Amino acid sequence: MQGSDVAIVGAGIMGAATACELARNGAKVTLIDQSFLPNPLAASVDHSKVFRFAYPEQFYVKLAVDALKRWRELESETGSRLLTKTGALLLGRRRPSFELDCYDAMRWEGLEAQLLDSQAVAERFPQFNADAFAYGVVDPAGAILHAELALGELLELARRRGVQIISEERVEGVSQPSGSKVELFTDAGREIVCEQAVIASGPWTRKLLPFLEAKLKTTRQELAYFEPIVDPDRLKSAAEISFEPDRFPIFLELDSGFYGFPVHNSGAMKIANHNKGSEVNPYSALNSVGESFIESCRAFFAEFIPALANARVCETRVCIYNNTPDDDFIIDWHPEMDRVLLVTGFSGHGFKFAPAIGHIAAVLISGDSSINIDRFRLTRFCIQ
Repeated sequence: MQGSDVAIVGAGIMGAATACELARNGAKVTLIDQSFLPNPLAASVDHSKVFRFAYPEQFYVKLAVDALKRWRELESETGSRLLTKTGALLLGRRRPSFELDCYDAMRWEGLEAQLLDSQAVAERFPQFNADAFAYGVVDPAGAILHAELALGELLELARRRGVQIISEERVEGVSQPSGSKVELFTDAGREIVCEQAVIASGPWTRKLLPFLEAKLKTTRQELAYFEPIVDPDRLKSAAEISFEPDRFPIFLELDSGFYGFPVHNSGAMKIANHNKGSEVNPYSALNSVGESFIESCRAFFAEFIPALANARVCETRVCIYNNTPDDDFIIDWHPEMDRVLLVTGFSGHGFKFAPAIGHIAAVLISGDSSINIDRFRLTRFCIQ
């Protein structure tokens, strides 16, 4: 039997951020994950994730502002550059739209944002075909968040702060007998007794807590890394063939679902699609990327970024989303175990908020109810 103040199930980005925050506050923390770390199946794992202020609601804009402050603090503490600022460009075709709502929400919060017609976008970023869209919204705070590095630094910081990390051991049961301490049971026969627990096990949460099975859906999301290969003779200027972070932004075109990054990984840029993929078992989601996805990427490039139409595929990945019905997160207490906090359901857009979520979870664990989590409560799903 092993004792802790707080045990956290899941050592992805949310579990690691929560562990760091709790340990900084003096808690004795155990962080446990079913895999070696970082878990290659986890939603946290890839070379990069998008950071942006651009959300259509002030709620998430404010949360992103808080998260960026905390990411910068982590950079200072770890000595690692976790974000590369590129700006983010949202490509719009109609009005009203998600893109214009993002512009309004950022402006309401007093943040810099620009609304440009397609010709002005193409003048600033000549890689884009101005005929493919009507306008663009520029979020200057957009950045590449170096995901694998960020997770690794958080895990190392947790270790330095005294967090006990247990890997390759699966938690198969959680209970709180008669309202007392929480007990976790692993597939290795270990029993962990703690004052409180945080369940941050991503898409595996619905197996550990079956009452959430109908409210969490795991989807398979394909992505690819392309090395730009262009013919300079066909282009007007060197700027049209530069896809480096100082010349080319993160881009989002949500009519098609495609979003992408400038070159940031071994000479390659990334493209993925945010539209929800097929529902899968998280243990069997990571098979190969289909040729149809690669073809759809090339079709997108041909329309929006012609110089990439013949880019060379150099890496493909399948990642997973852990989705709620409304794409808002779940941060709430277990309906039958008042010492168990649920932190899950990040729906493919949560990574950027990780240090802010870790802070929120740590505040809730401390017993402080000053943070309003109404938007993330289970009651919106009629779970009480």
